[in-house]
Amino acid sequence: MDETPITIAEYNPEWPDIFERERQRLASVLDEYTARIEHIGSTSVPGLAAKPIIDITAVVTDIDGCWGDLDKLSAVFGYELSSIPSDWLFVQRTDESGQLYNLHLISAADDQWKQDLLFREYLRTYPDVRDEYASVKRSAAESNPNDITAYTHSKNEFCQSVLERARADDTIEVPGVIPEV
Repeated sequence: MDETPITIAEYNPEWPDIFERERQRLASVLDEYTARIEHIGSTSVPGLAAKPIIDITAVVTDIDGCWGDLDKLSAVFGYELSSIPSDWLFVQRTDESGQLYNLHLISAADDQWKQDLLFREYLRTYPDVRDEYASVKRSAAESNPNDITAYTHSKNEFCQSVLERARADDTIEVPGVIPEV
């Protein structure tokens, strides 16, 4: 699915409800293979401008079983394979209203899902950093309106700095994740 031109929309207070409806739909197939299904990305941060795409992470505990049921995600839920970034899958769908969804099926052993949740919680905790990130996103979209790779790359340095600050901030708690000692 093409995500271009890249547009950054003002925060929509309906995004958490849209996620929850999709989470409930996905749970019927994914619950037996996953430890949790989480709303990630910019649409999961109240007040943050975002590409109007609902990003979802499913933390997979049974890789073989989940991969074996990918046809259900496609046939029943309309998700299409987009990429295989490493040992996890990235699938996408657009619903009948035109709402886009990105589903990240990530192994529980992969730290990526923990980083995504840490990033989310940090931005939820610090509105000034959230607002700075919104500016970075708008600038990246303006500079790279038709290139999702360049858009993502142009935000990378800022995102890494946020993750470093989040790791150093012991007030940030990620629900259901035991901090590393």
